[in-house]
Amino acid sequence: MPTSHSQGKDIALSWYREIDPRTVTDVGAGSGTYAKLMRTDPDAEMRRLWTAVEVWEPYVDEFNLTELYDMVFADNAHDVGIGMFASDLVIFGDVLEHMTRAEAQALLAKAQSVAANIIVSIPVLHLDQDDVNGNPFERHIDHWSYEDMREQLMPGVVKTWCGDVLAYYWWSSERAAKHMRQ
Repeated sequence: MPTSHSQGKDIALSWYREIDPRTVTDVGAGSGTYAKLMRTDPDAEMRRLWTAVEVWEPYVDEFNLTELYDMVFADNAHDVGIGMFASDLVIFGDVLEHMTRAEAQALLAKAQSVAANIIVSIPVLHLDQDDVNGNPFERHIDHWSYEDMREQLMPGVVKTWCGDVLAYYWWSSERAAKHMRQ
């Protein structure tokens, strides 16, 4: 579905405030959940550049994504240039389960090579899902456990949070680089 479970959104919001990014890339924007959650202070948000990458083009109009984001790309995140991920914050909010594990790993590696911070939200409860309203990209293809994703993002994990439905991870290039120097 183009929306996600409400669990842990307060955690994501607190991390967003702590990161205080100037540029944000929201991969798999769907209905704009994270822009609606985080872009609450109009004065502060005027200084931020939010970019949405959404593979299902009908969502751009259906959810007025051009009103929520400064730039919207109706494209597959696997096909966009690496520069799309060169942001202070890249959000993968309930999107990685919609692709194979190898595709998700490749996408994360692409983002990790240029992003300063990444927030990942992923279901840890196995939730089967097929096409939704004709959108084949809504299918749940792979399942990640809390430990699987944590291991995937190491050594740059700053914080994690796990509920009974969703888990959240904050990855930082600074933390990863510091670990590599040790």
